[in-house]
Amino acid sequence: MNLLAPYSWIKEFVKTDLPADEFARRISLSGPSVERINHLSRGFEKIVVGKVLKIQKHPNADKLRVAIVDVGKEELSIVCGGSNLAEGMKVAVARVGAAVRWHGEGDPVELAATEIRGVKSFGMICAANEIGLFDFFPHAEREILDLSWSDAQPGMNVASALGLDDVVFDIEVTTNRVDAFSMKGLAREASAILGAKFQVPNSKSQIPSPKFQVPTITVQALKLCPRYQAAVIEGVKVGESPWWLRRRLIEAGHRPINNIVDVTNYVMLELGQPMHAFDAGSFQEGSIVVRTAERGETIRALDGKDYELAPEMLVIADAKRPVAIAGVIGGEDSGVTAKTGKIVLESATFDSASVRKTSRSLGIQTDASLRFDKGL
Repeated sequence: MNLLAPYSWIKEFVKTDLPADEFARRISLSGPSVERINHLSRGFEKIVVGKVLKIQKHPNADKLRVAIVDVGKEELSIVCGGSNLAEGMKVAVARVGAAVRWHGEGDPVELAATEIRGVKSFGMICAANEIGLFDFFPHAEREILDLSWSDAQPGMNVASALGLDDVVFDIEVTTNRVDAFSMKGLAREASAILGAKFQVPNSKSQIPSPKFQVPTITVQALKLCPRYQAAVIEGVKVGESPWWLRRRLIEAGHRPINNIVDVTNYVMLELGQPMHAFDAGSFQEGSIVVRTAERGETIRALDGKDYELAPEMLVIADAKRPVAIAGVIGGEDSGVTAKTGKIVLESATFDSASVRKTSRSLGIQTDASLRFDKGL
């Protein structure tokens, strides 16, 4: 099992000032093996935040424009074909000497001052895929990276502005060490190896307590589910997660979906405990039943596929039908959407052998099943 672990995330739980390469060497000698080290800021030399001050028509090309861009200590004239370019916009500017991938393809090419259709251009206003950020900021063809939401000032290095001045370890965790398959678990292991202080960060949030209630829960298969906890939370607003959360998920190899689902994935990555969020409005009669499947039952899962369930498979159900395959994957009908206003948040312990057999039988492997089938 491999885990992508940002060093800054690990250091929230263990006090260490070791350089990333030395930390990786020490950990690999005595514990989980660090297979690769990715310094995220490398490749962003001479790529800075710019602010578009003025846009003029290109005299010789209908699809090109000439932008005057503030990059801190000077203003640059840059020819740009970005379809979403606008005055006042904050953008990523590759200065002369920076390395970029043209249209996100091929090897990096070093920029030089050039003349485009008769107009001199001193740099490049970049799309996300041209500077290796497409996973963070997916975009349509010809769209440039819009950083207007950021409070970064012109001239600031883009990696620093986006919090990408971090190091991500690709760590192999052996199957018998599921306790180390999380940021907190890795930090605890590092604490023991390095003799460094293990710490639990204090929450700084001032979020008011949500309105929640405990749903009616019936566990019919106690051997397969010794512990099941859930809460109904009302008044939620589904939307995009803040940048810091999306950034961390992507660094750890996860695609952000929405703020509710992202929080459950964040908890799983940080603490090692898989969680699941249901749309409470999809539950019939508002009750939760943890039971084995009935012969012939089917479920359409979040991957859009229909699965026929065997009687020995554990499911989470409402009063009439399965809404999730326990420890493996949720159901499509109970998934959180933009219209969801009330959720059921689940945290449970499932029998590892049961999850493993179900996962293999159905051919489904998820981040949750990878953890549950090792025995949380």
